[in-house]
Amino acid sequence: MVDFEIQLNDKEIESFLQQIHVAKTEVSVEFLRKIVNGIVEFVPFQNLTMLTAPRSRPTVETIKFEMLNGLGGLCTARNPFLHELLRHLGFQPRFVSSTMGEPDCHISLIVNISNEDWWVDVGNGYPYFEPIKLGDETIHSNWFFSYRIVKNSNRWEVQHNFSSTWTTNHSFTSEGVDYSRFDRMHELHYTVPGWGPFLTGLRVNRFWNDGGAVLRDLRATSPHGEENLKSPKEIVNWLETWFSSTFFAKVDVVGAFESWQNEKSGV
Repeated sequence: MVDFEIQLNDKEIESFLQQIHVAKTEVSVEFLRKIVNGIVEFVPFQNLTMLTAPRSRPTVETIKFEMLNGLGGLCTARNPFLHELLRHLGFQPRFVSSTMGEPDCHISLIVNISNEDWWVDVGNGYPYFEPIKLGDETIHSNWFFSYRIVKNSNRWEVQHNFSSTWTTNHSFTSEGVDYSRFDRMHELHYTVPGWGPFLTGLRVNRFWNDGGAVLRDLRATSPHGEENLKSPKEIVNWLETWFSSTFFAKVDVVGAFESWQNEKSGV
C-alpha cells in the first residue's frame, strides 16, 4: 500500500518529536502511545488553514509543512502524516477506511507491532489518547468521554459514550487500503460546502489528560468554562490563551472567519 509518501529526514523527525514532547526510542506499543498522546495534546485539530486555502485537497508538501510547523489539521493531514512518521520510525502502519455516514470518508490507521494490530486515530477531533489492540473491547475513559472498539460482524465499530448510552461514531475493516481510496472524500470535503462540517463550521481543539480547549463555531470550551465568542478578535484572544504562539501566529483567523461566514451563507 505505497501510493503515499512523505520524505522525512532525521532532523525533521527529531524536531517533530520535540514538538510533541516525546523522546525517540525503539518500536513498542508504549512509544506509539506517547506519540499519539503527544499529537492529541500539542498539535491542533483544526480547519482554519483549510478555510483559507484553495479549494483542493492538501498536497504532500502542505501536509508536511503544516504538521512540522505546529499547524496541525484534519484527518486528511494528521493521520497521513502520522502514517509516514511511524513508517520512518520503523513501525508498520497501514491506512484503513472508515464509514462515518458514508463509506471511505475518514482516514485512520492500524499499526502492526509484534504481529498484533493496534488502532490509532489522531484525526477525528476526539481525545483518543492511546492505541487500542483490535479484539480488546476494554472501555477507555477520560474527562471528556468514554470509548471502545467492538467487533460487529466483519467490521470494527468505534463507539462513544458521553453519559450512559453507547453510539457508533464510525466503523472500519482492518484491511489496509491505498491512500487513493480517499480521493472522492478529499474532493468532496474540500469543494462541496455541507458535505462535511469543515467548510461551513469552525473547528479547533487540543486535549490533554485532564482538560482541553475546544472551539466549535463560536462556542469555546476550556478549563475556564464555556464562552460564546463574537468576533475574530475574541477568537484570537482565546487561541492565544490555549494554543502555542507557533500555531496562532501562523493562521489567518480573520480570513478563516470570513470564509466560514461566506460558505455558510452560500456566498
